[in-house]
Amino acid sequence: MHKFMFISIPFLVICSLVLAVSAAVDEGPANLKIDINKKDKKVPVFSHKKHLDMPELKDKCNQCHHTAKTGEKIKKCGECHTQAKEKDPKTGAPGFKASFHKQCALCHKKKLDRPELKKCKTCHGE
Repeated sequence: MHKFMFISIPFLVICSLVLAVSAAVDEGPANLKIDINKKDKKVPVFSHKKHLDMPELKDKCNQCHHTAKTGEKIKKCGECHTQAKEKDPKTGAPGFKASFHKQCALCHKKKLDRPELKKCKTCHGE
């Protein structure tokens, strides 16, 4: 009986810790609606899940979440990029539109095997 408890208690503690840590990893929403946009264009929907699943972006969250520190809650883009087009008057952070266009275009232009990713309609729809 003591041997069983000697093995089972540490096993249960380890399992509990593993579950707690895995539950604490927040991958964010599957899709994000990029809703600061001109009225004449469709509002882009960013597939966060699809980008998380890309092998070349594995563990590279800081490429988009460039201000996040390890273990810190991820901020929404609009928390720093507060203006639609202009720089934030207090922080100097680029406008929301410029930030997304720069960030998205930077990666999409590198996808030589997927020329459709370079077109506006890829994000903004038809």
